[in-house]
Amino acid sequence: MDGTSAPTTPAVGRPDSDPTLTVSIWRRPLTYWAGFGLACLLLQIVVYTRWIAGGGAHAHPARDYAIPRTMAITTHVGQGAAGLLFLLLGALVWRECHAKGHITLKAAVFTGFCFSFWSNPYVSQFHYAAANNRFDLNVETWGPYLPGWRGDTPAVESFLMEVAYPVMLLWLVIALTIARLLTDRRPHWGRGRVLAATTLAMLVCEPLLTHSYQRLGGFAYPRALPGHLTFFEGQWYQLPLTSTLAVVGFFIVPPLAMVLYTRTGHEVHIFRGGELLPPRLHPWGRLSAGIGLMNACTMGFQVTMALASLVSHPIDLPSWLDRPTL
Repeated sequence: MDGTSAPTTPAVGRPDSDPTLTVSIWRRPLTYWAGFGLACLLLQIVVYTRWIAGGGAHAHPARDYAIPRTMAITTHVGQGAAGLLFLLLGALVWRECHAKGHITLKAAVFTGFCFSFWSNPYVSQFHYAAANNRFDLNVETWGPYLPGWRGDTPAVESFLMEVAYPVMLLWLVIALTIARLLTDRRPHWGRGRVLAATTLAMLVCEPLLTHSYQRLGGFAYPRALPGHLTFFEGQWYQLPLTSTLAVVGFFIVPPLAMVLYTRTGHEVHIFRGGELLPPRLHPWGRLSAGIGLMNACTMGFQVTMALASLVSHPIDLPSWLDRPTL
């Protein structure tokens, strides 16, 4: 279950210059998603160019924090594990694309994740709401170069924080596997029931996956929700319920729903209309659509977490996770 079928062949006898065909292309979902993806890529280029020109592409000085030896070791383990998982997932989608002869949904999602972490500073738009591991490989934040960003500086962006985005393809792979098992073992279940059951299963799995990543030094949530809605509240590895809901709601449910509600032999929503493109543009259009989808999902996640920070309260963090000082 990957939700994609082989690209269909454009209708015979309709030249590329046909104005009706041109109108049809602009009205297709792939065009919208790919256009949004390309706009996000262009904005990234501008942000990173200004950030580099402003001298931000270097690690923040490490003089004002200390980290326990065991945590330093687990951070190195986390870096290696995350890097290896990233490469394995990349190999998985490459092999899948090669076998099917086209860009699959998993490949588009993975690529989209790789080009979506640029907006991560927006999580801390109002408060310091996402803590990077300062012992991890890091650079000065590019937040000040994002449109409308008003967060506090100095701040850092770390390898384990940013690589967590493409690594979350694993979350989707697990969800698709659960959905496939339910479909095979409960063939009488409707698509909505399978989607609901898979979502509930991921609401259980997601905290286990994220918490494991946190404990390896991946990152921390510096703010706790009121009403005991935070797992391990008050600990540096606490996990607010909004994180689980936002990850499942924005990163898992949309692509999962597209797969479940795609009829056999048809393309998933974001790829519809790709058959109208010239063959040489098929892979680029599908990858761009994936970038557009995951940027939209990432922004939804970040808005949710930023708003949640407004009703949360801060906890004490160890210095290696706290925001840098001047």
